[in-house]
Amino acid sequence: MNRQDLEAEIRSTLTTLTDADATRVPIDGDLSLEIGLDSLGRLELLSEVEDRLGVIIYDVDTAQIMTIGSMIELCETAIAQNMEQA
Repeated sequence: MNRQDLEAEIRSTLTTLTDADATRVPIDGDLSLEIGLDSLGRLELLSEVEDRLGVIIYDVDTAQIMTIGSMIELCETAIAQNMEQA
């Protein structure tokens, strides 16, 4: 899965979870300020993205998930780790 696909998946998940138009959120925009995503929302986002991508994201502090860009980076790392383990 490439970076654009990851971004689209994360934006789709955000829209579903928050009913906000995540397509309007800048990639480096603070999710708390842009769409009101709190720590529980970040945890839900992480869980949903893991399910959709079929990966496990280990040892992550939800405070790391402040932007769509940071979520993409976490997913890229998780995908690479999962490929190494396969």
